[in-house]
Amino acid sequence: MYRNSFRLTNTEIDEAFATRQFRLVFQPKIDLTTSRMVGVESFARWQHPEFGVIPPALFLPVLAQQGRNQELTRFVLAEAISLLNGFPQGDDGFTVSVNVAPDELADGSLPVSIRLALTSADLDPSRLVIDLPERGLATAPDRARDTIHALRQIGVGLAIECAPEPHLDFAAGDPPFDVAAFRELKIGGQAIIQFASRLEGTGLGLLNKRIAFARDHGMTTTAVGAETAESLGTLQRLGFAQVQGNAISQPLMPQDLAHFDAETAMAGLVNSTQERPKKQSRATPPPESLAAQPSAPRAKVQVVRGKASVELMTQGNEETATRIYRLSIPKPDNAVPGRPDAEDAEPRSFMSRLQRSLARSLNL
Repeated sequence: MYRNSFRLTNTEIDEAFATRQFRLVFQPKIDLTTSRMVGVESFARWQHPEFGVIPPALFLPVLAQQGRNQELTRFVLAEAISLLNGFPQGDDGFTVSVNVAPDELADGSLPVSIRLALTSADLDPSRLVIDLPERGLATAPDRARDTIHALRQIGVGLAIECAPEPHLDFAAGDPPFDVAAFRELKIGGQAIIQFASRLEGTGLGLLNKRIAFARDHGMTTTAVGAETAESLGTLQRLGFAQVQGNAISQPLMPQDLAHFDAETAMAGLVNSTQERPKKQSRATPPPESLAAQPSAPRAKVQVVRGKASVELMTQGNEETATRIYRLSIPKPDNAVPGRPDAEDAEPRSFMSRLQRSLARSLNL
């Protein structure tokens, strides 16, 4: 629990950097075709000595207000590169993604920070992927264009991180920056993934435009925020190549990431959806003893309220008969004591009264 007067000062931020209160966790990114982990996305956490773990939604705005986003980015870059150097991953294509704030695209400091971080690292720069936010690309396109050019010269991978609400019109032609510099389009948000899972590609105007844009420009599409096992079966059909989300794995500490088995995790999710019992329909099948009797009739009742007419169809082995029963309009049960239909004191609905009348007519 956080106190009502929650406030972080510059002094606390200084101490957090000095005493390494910030740490990184990494969420696996999975190839939907092979079920292999192809990379991770890094997320910063603040382990505050008094408040405990402070979520990013609380401390990131504070750092932005204090103009200290660049310090956090330098820390994240150093930790991400350290993971790449030490992670026991045989595939050289394994990547670590780093998010940056929109304002970092405009001030020109990001390429400098990345060059410094890579100076002492014996590492292919393309294994470090920088996620550039759509809002930052749209807000200051001229400055963003310069930053993208500088990052491309360094050789790092670039991804567009789409916002839930569009800032760029992906259907209006190429945006005002070098699209060829990007190799990945990340479409995130739990609500978007759940929406896509329900509709399976129909009515998804914004989502379809983004996926088509990525396909036309040779980008890999990554779904960010898959929170349920059911959503995974739909994503590949929608056009996604990769996925990450808590359904597969929550963000992990580096020591736990080394033991994460992506194929087992994905297989477990598939099995859980296949083995989950389906909801029983309202039309419950007859017991086996009745189903075995060939003459057991099936009845279909259709009620038209205005005329109080009932259509009853019975079907057996040799005949199908339809009988129409015309009933008088059932009267309310504000009945006279002693009448057969006044057995209880509570007034019944029209349908309840009609059911009683039908039962009497058919001697049920």
